[in-house]
Amino acid sequence: MMINQIYFRNYLNLLFLFKQMMNDQPPFISLESYDDINQIRDKFPPLAKINLNHEFNNLEECKFFIIRTQGEDNVHRAMKYGIWTSSSRKNERLHEAFTNKKQEVYLFFTEINSMCFSGMAKLTSAFNPKFHFKFWLIENKWFGTFTIEWLYIKDLSFKLFENIKQIQKLEGSDETLKSVYDLIDCTELSNENGIKMTKIFQNEVSNKSLFEEFPQLDKLEFENREERTNNQRFEKKFKELSSVFETIPFSFSVASYERKKNNRKSQGGYYQPPYGQQYYYQQPYQPYQSYYQQQQVGYQFQQTPQYWQQNNGFYQNQYYQQLNNNKQQYSRQPNYEKSGRLYQQPQQSQPQGIEQQQNPDANVDAQNFSLDQRFQINNQQQQKRTKIDKTKKYQNKNEVEYVEKNQPQSSVQKG
Repeated sequence: MMINQIYFRNYLNLLFLFKQMMNDQPPFISLESYDDINQIRDKFPPLAKINLNHEFNNLEECKFFIIRTQGEDNVHRAMKYGIWTSSSRKNERLHEAFTNKKQEVYLFFTEINSMCFSGMAKLTSAFNPKFHFKFWLIENKWFGTFTIEWLYIKDLSFKLFENIKQIQKLEGSDETLKSVYDLIDCTELSNENGIKMTKIFQNEVSNKSLFEEFPQLDKLEFENREERTNNQRFEKKFKELSSVFETIPFSFSVASYERKKNNRKSQGGYYQPPYGQQYYYQQPYQPYQSYYQQQQVGYQFQQTPQYWQQNNGFYQNQYYQQLNNNKQQYSRQPNYEKSGRLYQQPQQSQPQGIEQQQNPDANVDAQNFSLDQRFQINNQQQQKRTKIDKTKKYQNKNEVEYVEKNQPQSSVQKG
């Protein structure tokens, strides 16, 4: 009976590896209850040897790494399907450790804010850039996989590892002495610290483990699979990113790829955004209506125009050109020379400032007059700007006429 179980486990392992080689996603597997450890070992091939009395040989030549994850979801999938991946640089570090190894490569897993180590696994393959697991917690972020085999799954408090410290040197900073649970993700441990942690996992007993959270995590994984399965948008983006990743597996970054892609689109002369895409733009002033004929001033939510309707900015729009032309009519210097003869301006009895105001198109050099003379502001009005003797009309940008009159100030007597 024992021999048949061993053959059955080996058959499941081979079937699991064959599915990965065929670039097929592993099917969803779950249990109603995770209380029976033997049932877990039979159901999940990567967990067939968990929490047994393992014998470690030549630990002095093995390599050890700390794996810190942002949550329990990815560790849950790594335990069920026996795979793992990380960023490109960290994958390259683990790949080099496995290809240049003399003995085994072991990984110690912990989740941020968990205050414990949750498991110990063994790296069983080099990095495979062709197989991509689609159902990690965040979509289209991690590509490629390692295969791992779990040895221990149990929660061990950080207090058991307080005396195990290691010096960490980061780029641009000084060396600091930290406990092993404070080291950053994918930090290689010294051989001495790795052996100490292995013995703690081997000897300590704990009744708590991540299996207590598996029912809830299974539900989240199932919902995640339903959302991404037969999703054309997800499949299109997944194929695009994975094809680029396979060309540069150890230097690929989704953020940098998207940034370069957007820069290439913005530099194109006739790039047309997708139909219905929306953006914010600043609406022009009302007296000089632009192409959109807006009625409210401010930031409006507007549909992206076509490439021949691009909003080229304030200084290239039609309303600004009209404003600029109106200003040039009053600031244009008259040319008195015509056919070799100098024309003289006819003298009139009216002041020159009034004549220019009535007939702005007359050939009068407006720059020879000061601003006060142009608007007939006398010395008394300069001293008291609030009092205006004559009624004047000012035209604002909204074509609303505001009339200011000289109203005598009346004293108010209190009753």
